[in-house]
Amino acid sequence: MKWDGHTHSQFCRHGSGDKTSVMIEKAIALGFERYSIVEHAPLPDGIISDPEVRLDFGLMWDELPDYFQHLSDLKRVYGNRIKILSGLEIDFLEGLEPFAAELVSSLAGQLDDVIVSTHFIKGKDGFKPLDYRPDIFESELIGYYGSIDNVHMAYWETVERMIDVTLNLPATKRIGHLGLINKFSALFQSPSEKFNTISFYEKLLKKIKTKGWALDFNVAGLKQKWYQDVYLTAPMQFWVNKYKIQAIYGSDAHSVDAVGQFYDIFLKLSNVQ
Repeated sequence: MKWDGHTHSQFCRHGSGDKTSVMIEKAIALGFERYSIVEHAPLPDGIISDPEVRLDFGLMWDELPDYFQHLSDLKRVYGNRIKILSGLEIDFLEGLEPFAAELVSSLAGQLDDVIVSTHFIKGKDGFKPLDYRPDIFESELIGYYGSIDNVHMAYWETVERMIDVTLNLPATKRIGHLGLINKFSALFQSPSEKFNTISFYEKLLKKIKTKGWALDFNVAGLKQKWYQDVYLTAPMQFWVNKYKIQAIYGSDAHSVDAVGQFYDIFLKLSNVQ
């Protein structure tokens, strides 16, 4: 089944503002049969101190009913042409693991799909975003950890802890854009070569397989100004193939233009026939 497992909606404030319905129509035209809409979930209060900046990061609590009604309406209109999955992309926040479990439990009847992602790691004065702005990455993460190598290690250690989280998820249990730490890689000194070796990822990917996770084969990095590669890098793909970990295409579309982007590259790299 041709499936885009990671898309966003008109509710996303850091997106294009394109109508979700137009994105779905493009997916249908491209031959997709299944389409997951996984908008960024609400965050715990206080994670982002600036209320205006907070709006960029996910749905507000009072938007959830309208969001799920929007998805229900889309299912009614397009359900005979494409299978739409109502979902969320939920953040793993180290030390606040019960938050994600309670969120999933509270929405159990409305969720068809969930992606669990690491967008934040601990930094200066609390959680700091990995992929929001380069200046924040530099001052709040590199400045806090002391080197780019230390930031990368903190990210991978956080991901390893995320793998241990137990969530009662409604569908394919998968991790979003593994390797997001690389988004601003061209702007800063490259980390040590070990982060680009097959051996570095062996233990992590084996654990992902053992714990029953699938992966979001996220192609959005190919359009990032300072990266231009898939987030699931070649050394990771080696173990994905060896351990037969399910990797599901994710356009991570925030606009009509991005729907179905680089699907041919996904087919080539993932050995899907």
